[in-house]
Amino acid sequence: MIDPTHPLYGRRFPIHSLSHPCHGSGHVFVAYRDDIRLRIPLAATNLATGPPPARRAKFTLEAIAQFLLLVKECAPPCSTDPPPSGNSCRQP
Repeated sequence: MIDPTHPLYGRRFPIHSLSHPCHGSGHVFVAYRDDIRLRIPLAATNLATGPPPARRAKFTLEAIAQFLLLVKECAPPCSTDPPPSGNSCRQP
């Protein structure tokens, strides 16, 4: 798996079969566990004929810390238990 956005990124699996449809990029079936086969897009593997997928930015520790500081500056949310308005009902 060479697509860093795929949940199985960096893992290797034995190939069971390949599919090359006329339209689309195709997929590969890989042996996962015992009799379990996974269908994976060819674009997520090193078998793809096109360029590798672009890397997505990941959050750094500094970016997360700055985000948390920003959240702390925001006003607190409305109370989930607001006080009643008006007079309460009188008991007869």
